[in-house]
Amino acid sequence: MEVTSSVTVSAWTDFLEAVPGASIYQSPELMEVYANTDGYRPGVVAIEAPDGIRALLAFVLVSYARGRLPKLATRSLIVGGPLGEVSEFPRLLAAHESVAIHQAALSQVRNLYPGADRAAFEASGYKWQDHMNYLIDLTPGKSVLLSKMSKSRRKSIASAERAGVGLLESPAPDMIAVYRLLQETYSRAKIPLAPRSLFESAFSVLVPRGELWCLVAAIGGSSCAVRLVLRWKTTLYDWYAGSSDLGRMHHADDWLVWQILKRGVEEGCTLFDFGGAGPPGEAYGPAEFKRRFGGKSINPGRFEKAYRPIALRAVRAAYQLGRKLTV
Repeated sequence: MEVTSSVTVSAWTDFLEAVPGASIYQSPELMEVYANTDGYRPGVVAIEAPDGIRALLAFVLVSYARGRLPKLATRSLIVGGPLGEVSEFPRLLAAHESVAIHQAALSQVRNLYPGADRAAFEASGYKWQDHMNYLIDLTPGKSVLLSKMSKSRRKSIASAERAGVGLLESPAPDMIAVYRLLQETYSRAKIPLAPRSLFESAFSVLVPRGELWCLVAAIGGSSCAVRLVLRWKTTLYDWYAGSSDLGRMHHADDWLVWQILKRGVEEGCTLFDFGGAGPPGEAYGPAEFKRRFGGKSINPGRFEKAYRPIALRAVRAAYQLGRKLTV
């Protein structure tokens, strides 16, 4: 069996159809989205046998810096992977590192579900980090889902409906309005937002395949909140969200999540993955927002390997200081 970075889409797709734990984050479709995004550079390595792929790792080098990707502003993200035969993970990680070590400050494996074999990663120099998430089982149906939410969350949804919040009906969402709502939210949180080209590419590649939902909430015909959700078979992945001050005032964020859950049930989806909820025990606003929807908390954790630890600590300290100074 050989290590290769030249994987055909057909072989890649066949592998994902057969392997447990596959998700859109390790798919050729999302890598295609990244390939057309400013500052993003996707890659894939696989262990290939005559009868097909045995293990695969897809990653993306991400930098928000302009121009060429400076190492200290770049990280390699491996979301939901690697996949396949665990015994081959060390070879996959080594092949990935041969690329990432020259172009990034660190690599981070973001697990989607608990149960990752720590030994395979720790032997390759990765360190474990606890990181929480919330999953919502959609199979009980709408009435049960609503009953499991906190009282305050149900009141917020009802309040949004009384205020006239509704879905903005449009065959093609306005990208300018969508990105503006995302910018408002990320600006309030003092964290960088992915470039607009990520969303333009995602709309072009994923929407026609039914793998991206974009729901926009509006009041009086004006958009006030947006939620972008990735779909992989019967699983929904919360991806990006944004809202204006008007949307926040009328609980449009809460209301949009409820619309997504209802649509998921109607379309036969079985699981809503809310995404990261931060380290356990840490005060984190998005985690509290997600918790009140009544999902199950899990700790899938992360693995991280820093290639330039001293310089990376300095960059992180400067970033945190910058956030404090702008609050």
